[in-house]
Amino acid sequence: MSIVEAKRELYNQLKENKVVKGAGIREKNGAEYIVIFLSQPKSTVSFEIPTTYKGNKVVTEVMSTPRAM
Repeated sequence: MSIVEAKRELYNQLKENKVVKGAGIREKNGAEYIVIFLSQPKSTVSFEIPTTYKGNKVVTEVMSTPRAM
């Protein structure tokens, strides 16, 4: 399974939770990984987000809401 398919499948499993806002793929040092975007820190989330999925590393990132300047 490609990382794109794995990302899509994982996002579809997690998106029912309102905290999950999206998913993406990033690359660091030549290795791709899945990013799950959250509206609040992972420590406040009441459901499990895996650290790996289908052989791909998974990390979370909190999305901040843009504020007017």
